[in-house]
Amino acid sequence: MEEFEDLLPVEEEEEIDEEDEAKLAEIYKLSVRLIRLLEELKSYELREATALMLIRELIGDDRLLLGLASKMLQDITFGFEEDRSYVS
Repeated sequence: MEEFEDLLPVEEEEEIDEEDEAKLAEIYKLSVRLIRLLEELKSYELREATALMLIRELIGDDRLLLGLASKMLQDITFGFEEDRSYVS
């Protein structure tokens, strides 16, 4: 579960009950499996369309998630994830 704790914001540490922790672990396992299946698709167009479909399904109508996803994609596009001094 250390992987999930690293993803949580430090300033907003909130108690996660055991049921939510189990759900989070299952979501993580399924996400990894989906990504592996996605990478195994031979068609680049299918991979691209599927990735966009998954992002849209995850975001839904949540404006906050849309903003976070947009910022993350911008950071990835410009290669800022490798620069430790960069702050989004």
